[in-house]
Amino acid sequence: MNRAKFIGALSLVVLIASPFILELIKADSGYVLVSIGETTIQTSFWFGLFAIVVAVFLWRQVIKLFRAILRSLGVSWSFLVESRSRQTTTRTNRGLINYIEGNWEAAKKDLLSVAKYADQPLVHYLAAAHSAHQMGDLEACQELLSQAEKVAPENELAVLLSQAKMQLSAKQYEQCLATLERARTGAPRHPVLLELLRVVYMQVNDWQAVLDLIPQLRKTRNYSDDNLQALEVEASAALMQTHRFNLEELTGFWHHLAKHLKASGALVEQYSELLIAQQQYDKAEQQLRQALTKNWNKSLITLYGKAAANNSSEQLLIAEQWLRQRPGDADLLLALARISMRNKLWGKARSYFESSLQLQANPQAYAELAALLAQLGDHQKSTELYQKGLVQLTKKELSV
Repeated sequence: MNRAKFIGALSLVVLIASPFILELIKADSGYVLVSIGETTIQTSFWFGLFAIVVAVFLWRQVIKLFRAILRSLGVSWSFLVESRSRQTTTRTNRGLINYIEGNWEAAKKDLLSVAKYADQPLVHYLAAAHSAHQMGDLEACQELLSQAEKVAPENELAVLLSQAKMQLSAKQYEQCLATLERARTGAPRHPVLLELLRVVYMQVNDWQAVLDLIPQLRKTRNYSDDNLQALEVEASAALMQTHRFNLEELTGFWHHLAKHLKASGALVEQYSELLIAQQQYDKAEQQLRQALTKNWNKSLITLYGKAAANNSSEQLLIAEQWLRQRPGDADLLLALARISMRNKLWGKARSYFESSLQLQANPQAYAELAALLAQLGDHQKSTELYQKGLVQLTKKELSV
């Protein structure tokens, strides 16, 4: 009933408006120009409008006819729509399973075949990009990452982090850093971003950048205090080792280190080695003495024996005091032997060398004792010790 009323009302309006429309057509027919390649079609505006109305009408009739044919075959229109949805879901699931199993080519093919129909095409493009990366197709990988950014510009960070991870695995450190710096402008505190930066900085030996990053890593609360302290120690030691500080820079760097870092045996060792290398024996001896008084350390006592300070007699007394507390320490005995050598106490030096070697065979100690005995005229014993040292050194190299 309502449909009939509507058609009747529409017919009445057309009937009344017809004279006015005819007058308008006579007054100005206008024109429509369509150009396709080298072909040009020109017609009046009103004929063009009529053609569009007829085309829409015919298209609706074709759709109705197509639906009628489907119904006669027992297939509904909604079934076809749902069929595509099911196909998208099926291929997505299959693609993700292939991706997890490492079937990269199959995963890429399945995921891309339905990406444009998916609700979340970003996932499809990112997984396909990673699959291409795993197959070594870096050009396709980059193209798919660009496509991912186009379909989901609001998820730029996810795309950039994925790209950075792939660049890192390919050891493209400079490109990876550039990608991460771009991502950092939008998400400077993102924990995954900061962790990737840490890894890349360490790979390129930018230890100052690692140290500068630690306060931000601490704020993420993804790292324990012990892990962060270990990272600080590693970065500080590596920076001292690789930066080639002059004496002023070295002492300045040490002065500005946090108190808990100055208590680190590894950093004291590194600092003292650099002082000794620059012949700053007195400073090295003082630093090592303070550290050993607080925490005994095998590496530090070895360095203490090599620190040829001006106060060698005082150094000997201090080391002998430590020996009373640690009578069976082979490293301390070796340090005492070397300090005794600098004090020209040959008998005491020989005794300490022999005591150390009884506790622990050491190729360097054998060589130093052999040199002392040769100096004292005992060439036969000296030769025997050189041979023992050579045997010990050979065993050590073979074990490595």
